[in-house]
Amino acid sequence: MDGTVATRVMLAAHGLGPGDALALGLEQQGAKVARLGACGASRADWQAAVDAAVRDLGDLDLVVHGTALPASQPADLDSLSLADWQQATSGALFETLCCLQAALPHLRERGGTIVVLGPSAALVGAPGLVPWITLAEAQRTLVKAAARQWGVHSIRLHWLGLGSALYGDALRDAHIPAVPELGPPPPALGRVPDAHADAAALVALLAGRGAASLTGATLNLDGGDWMVP
Repeated sequence: MDGTVATRVMLAAHGLGPGDALALGLEQQGAKVARLGACGASRADWQAAVDAAVRDLGDLDLVVHGTALPASQPADLDSLSLADWQQATSGALFETLCCLQAALPHLRERGGTIVVLGPSAALVGAPGLVPWITLAEAQRTLVKAAARQWGVHSIRLHWLGLGSALYGDALRDAHIPAVPELGPPPPALGRVPDAHADAAALVALLAGRGAASLTGATLNLDGGDWMVP
């Protein structure tokens, strides 16, 4: 990397489809990347895992967090049980909260960037995917609220939506609504972005000096399928 972007990156995206390719893309740009595995179910577990990763890195510039979607099948809203709902929403949202809380002590003094990954379908909704869409929107709202509160520490947070095929297998075969005004695939740019080149480059840009005045943003990396504000 050329000094304008983060060089010490913690990637907390255990089980997420594009995680390996994203880590490789950041490393090829010169970043030192520490990947977190499963961090446990408590804030203390997350704090211990993050502290260990930061010790290995030497410091922390950028946190990239993504939640692997639960291995449940799409279902009609009226058939969801409380157990189904909690499996798909509460646990994963708590992981995001724990990740942000554990990173804060390492970013509070010198600032930094946090990017939370989610499926871009969350911006438009999809039949049978209500719990997953609700989870992603909750994470996006958490990012915006944290961006307002932590801006005083020069900590910038963003939510990055990835196209369904890129985000993971759980959405690959889901019935995502078509975009009437654009027609069938391919997307506007003629290709589906990939994690190795496209997502890594955008994440690095968000952590660089060129985005120093940007925070709380919702960005959509899908080649132009969904053009939403």
